[in-house]
Amino acid sequence: MATPAGQRRHRIRFERPVDVRDPLGGPTKKGWEFVAEAWAKKTNQLSATAEAIAAGAERYREQVRWDLIPRHVEPTWRIVERGKPYAIKSIAPSNDGSEMAIITVAGLSDG
Repeated sequence: MATPAGQRRHRIRFERPVDVRDPLGGPTKKGWEFVAEAWAKKTNQLSATAEAIAAGAERYREQVRWDLIPRHVEPTWRIVERGKPYAIKSIAPSNDGSEMAIITVAGLSDG
């Protein structure tokens, strides 16, 4: 069953990795290119984060689940919400195909 539209209140951006050329002829660098925006429901997977904090980790990964209307998404892309990047770890459609869930992590890299 699909998430009601009123619960999808987080505006997210999908970005894909690209190689950015140095204008002065230096080596290419990794950059990100805008793909699309979508509205999603955000659910923090607090158990993974709480365990890391309880164990005394100085750095930890925040795990977040996004529920949204199905669309084409690649596992190499990332999600950005309010300037915070999330690396995509898994993408799964619902059983009836009415929505998809994307599991992401943030906290250790730029996505």
